[in-house]
Amino acid sequence: MVNLSQRITTAEVQKVRLGSEVVIAGWVEQTKLLGKLAFLNIRDSEGYVQVVATSSYLGMKELSGITRESVVSIRGKVKKSKAKSGGKELELIELDLLSKAAVPLPIEFLGKGIETDLSKRLDYRHIDLRNPKNLLVLKVLSTFVNASHAFFVNHGLIEIFSPKLIATPSEGGGEEFAIPYFKKKAYLAQSPQFYKQMANVAGLGGVFEIGPVFRANPSRTTRHDTEFTSLDVEISWLDDEGIRKFEERWLAYSLKAVKKRHGDEIKKVLGIDINIPKVPFPRIKMSEALKIAGIKGDDLDPAGERKVFMNIKRRYNHQFVFVTDFPWSIRPFYHMKSGANATKSFDLLFRGVEITTGAQREHRYDILVKQAKEKGLNIKDLKFYLDFFKWGAPPHSGFGLSPTRVVMQMLELGNVREATFVPRDTERLTP
Repeated sequence: MVNLSQRITTAEVQKVRLGSEVVIAGWVEQTKLLGKLAFLNIRDSEGYVQVVATSSYLGMKELSGITRESVVSIRGKVKKSKAKSGGKELELIELDLLSKAAVPLPIEFLGKGIETDLSKRLDYRHIDLRNPKNLLVLKVLSTFVNASHAFFVNHGLIEIFSPKLIATPSEGGGEEFAIPYFKKKAYLAQSPQFYKQMANVAGLGGVFEIGPVFRANPSRTTRHDTEFTSLDVEISWLDDEGIRKFEERWLAYSLKAVKKRHGDEIKKVLGIDINIPKVPFPRIKMSEALKIAGIKGDDLDPAGERKVFMNIKRRYNHQFVFVTDFPWSIRPFYHMKSGANATKSFDLLFRGVEITTGAQREHRYDILVKQAKEKGLNIKDLKFYLDFFKWGAPPHSGFGLSPTRVVMQMLELGNVREATFVPRDTERLTP
């Protein structure tokens, strides 16, 4: 039996001295039997290695019965590869068939021109993610989130874990999931908004959370999903411009981390160069953005966001733009006003798609109550939230962002589900 405790990755094989014996394990992506020789292409999460069986290997006949995507463990001797690509390969000494794959596979990802419908791919996500291209996307997402976490901690923010079962819709109504379990009406959290503000009022200074949120949004678009991971930040003593400066520094840092770790592979597999954005990002007011988009109204639609991006790209050669000074009519009651119909709020567009909504929050109790009434909200339902601000609250600002949208735009995927481990939308509850 092959001793799995001695296993190294396929990538590590290239670092081992010629003639050494090593153990690897993974999926059999391809088997070729050529007379007295057999070639197995073994894949794991770190890459590939070719394994060669010669006439001296006594189990040659058994190799023909190993189906593609079967899982094996292998002990072999490190040899110099004779392939054009060079590198190292293994001469097969011992092989254990750990799990034989059924045939045929329900979806394919090998060979040129093979395109399986996204919906079917998601049905078999456990196979779909074996595709190194799709696995790379999740690696990028992981690196982006981990770099973000490190940046926030290094800048003194405290990580919080807010409840996802709440008594009041966290966005002031609309798109909420009601839960019938409790004696009173309850909801799944649409964001940690109220609780990250509570943390600032409690004196934590600055907080962040990376966790699930739920939106009962009927939209079936390439950038909407029903459950997603939200990255949220809220910091005391910062105005709207201060939080924008914080966000652009964080994004530049996290994208740099992605480029450092995955840049070469992204270029090789996807043909994309990761560009580190220059700080500061361009900023335009919503009134200017609406003119650029040719929209008569208060807000940008997806087509308008793309027009604004193309304009910014032409003027500044930049992939990001802050759209600021949103009208009060389309912003939540807790955003701070900066005029009769303007707020200290913003969106951040990344290559023409909104990835962030942020603002300075209204921290003065009387004004907050007044603004809630202006929006037609039931003050009694908001009592627990409004009470946060009764006994002294610092000025604070924050934003929320979907990491999967960032990765979707970064890697030009075209659909946020491509960047989600197991998506949830209006029609998908499995796998």
